Amino acid sequence: MTADIFSEKHQILFYETDRTRQVTPGMLVNILMLASQDQSDALGITSQKIHAQDLGWVVTQHLLTIERLPRLKEQVVIKTQATAYNHYFCYRDFWLEDLAGHTLAKMHSIFILMDQQKRKITKVPDELVAPYGSDYTAKVERIAEPEKFDAAKTAQSKDYRVRFMDIDANQHVNNVHYFDWIVDSLPEDFLITHQLKQMNIRYKREVHYGELVTSKVDEPITAADSGMLITHHQVSVGQQESCRAQCLWDKIV
Repeated sequence: MTADIFSEKHQILFYETDRTRQVTPGMLVNILMLASQDQSDALGITSQKIHAQDLGWVVTQHLLTIERLPRLKEQVVIKTQATAYNHYFCYRDFWLEDLAGHTLAKMHSIFILMDQQKRKITKVPDELVAPYGSDYTAKVERIAEPEKFDAAKTAQSKDYRVRFMDIDANQHVNNVHYFDWIVDSLPEDFLITHQLKQMNIRYKREVHYGELVTSKVDEPITAADSGMLITHHQVSVGQQESCRAQCLWDKIV
């Protein structure tokens, strides 16, 4: 059985863009994730229904690939498909297209279901995944993880205090905020002259209200196969790693 593809249109709003009038990477992920929430609502698997069982969906990894960032007021189509699941992991694909059908971005994501009281992963009930038409697989998918961050190679480091509005209904920092912390760790002149082409981000530990987050990045290195630049990132609280990411950047010409 092939899972249904859910799609909806969206117009890029001014608060989703930065000074370049392009969507920020964090807002791009927000837009993509919106489609999965809207699909769930349409199927009756609402956030309220999930939270009533003291459960919450948590992302463990995103693999985002960008062809082009949409611009202010551009009309786009968001598509998503809950492709597969097993007892503990759910896999979902996302696409962003322009109105001509050209793919602007793609994202593959891995989700787990968390017990809100115990703060531990729990088995996924069949009734929460059956409406999507996803295929069951006994295999646990293994996406390559971002390389381990070498603190000795830190080039830039910034601290952020977690605010009340950074916390989502799962009682921890919404995963999209990590994209902002990661991108903001890079210098302004780099961000003006380079476009993010890919981000592999793996979440390791929850971050909570009031904690002091440190976002680190190393010096960009040149990829041997493409000539693009690679940066490695780490977001941590004290000595505890919260997430790591590996990014690929192309120079804007």
